[in-house]
Amino acid sequence: MDSTLAAASQWATESNAAVFIRLISGETERGVIQAMSSELSEEGDGEGADVIEFHPEFTYPIYGEHERIFGYKGLSININYAAGSLATYFNVHYSKRIEQMESASAVALKADDVDTPMRQILADSICSTQSEFAQAVARDTHMFRPPGRKVHEYSGRSSQTEQLRYEIYSSSFDNAESAKYHERVQALVLFFIEGAQFIDTGDERWHVHTVFERLDLNGQTSYSLVGFSTVYNFYCWPDRKRARISQFLILPPFQGQGHGSALYAHIHATVLASSEYADLSVEDPSEAFDDMRDRNDMRYLLKHNAFEHIKSAPVEQSVVEELQQKHKLSRRQMTRCIEMALLKTIMSEKSGEFGRFRLFVKRRIYAQNMDLLQALDVDERKQKVADSFVSVVDGYRRVLSLI
Repeated sequence: MDSTLAAASQWATESNAAVFIRLISGETERGVIQAMSSELSEEGDGEGADVIEFHPEFTYPIYGEHERIFGYKGLSININYAAGSLATYFNVHYSKRIEQMESASAVALKADDVDTPMRQILADSICSTQSEFAQAVARDTHMFRPPGRKVHEYSGRSSQTEQLRYEIYSSSFDNAESAKYHERVQALVLFFIEGAQFIDTGDERWHVHTVFERLDLNGQTSYSLVGFSTVYNFYCWPDRKRARISQFLILPPFQGQGHGSALYAHIHATVLASSEYADLSVEDPSEAFDDMRDRNDMRYLLKHNAFEHIKSAPVEQSVVEELQQKHKLSRRQMTRCIEMALLKTIMSEKSGEFGRFRLFVKRRIYAQNMDLLQALDVDERKQKVADSFVSVVDGYRRVLSLI
């Protein structure tokens, strides 16, 4: 039996490594097919075509919690997207499949179905052949225009110091073109946002902000998807809205280049500019998002002298509320920013100022976790709060070092 299991393990593949996501642009059908057929590393090109390739972070929503696929060798699960329009072509390649191999074993081994689970999360209107997809890419490379309304643009630089242009578009699902586009883009949230689910595009309270790179190809404009965010508008008594960021994704090839900050700053600016909005919050943010958000909120608040009248802890709740309402951040986020601003001014941990700051933060930590802490004995409760304080201060110092 052990030898059978050892042999079977050779047919197991990590699904995250087996799935290849590609953004493809090209001016000719022939160039696209040539690029897709080439042995590509992470990026490749062929006769005017460009391919950006990357892997998902998560595939458990498709292939199960262990993220392993059984029954193949040389497995490649390919999700090919036109870089801008996200026209889609899906195919699977492998060198060997277990049902096709002769074996003396009496154990019946069956390969997993890799095709059906993936097709269930992709948009219905996918291309059926490589040729059809290549035609769509060649057409859309020049003809595709982002759905919605352009609301912002900014520039960046490539490693070759070339100036690049980016545009942010705003849309809602009452626009049929925007709803159709979201059907294509939504699969990406499952690959890169842990615990993500598809949203209800029939709900008019959803709003989408999408970032595109704008390219100049031989004098013609072309677009490539960079990332997007979905925002839900809640009712806020008596007559306003509360914007909540639900999904926020910058695609891996574009991460670390400031696009997340540009998108978040634009969403915050949109909320600030409208009297309809009370504030901006975030649904279940990741640690990476929290860091990015903290850096951007602190830069904004420092630029606008939000802390000029805050000299030391404790800070009255009325002051927190006044700043929160003025700058339209959630109360939790405004409190965190005030704590960072206080820490920024403290020169020594041995000072009385740091002692007052420590007590102020610990009281907030205790209040936010009261139900859990009250179940512990007194000594353990104190230790938990002390440990949390150290962790919070370390995080604040990391953020402050980056702004």
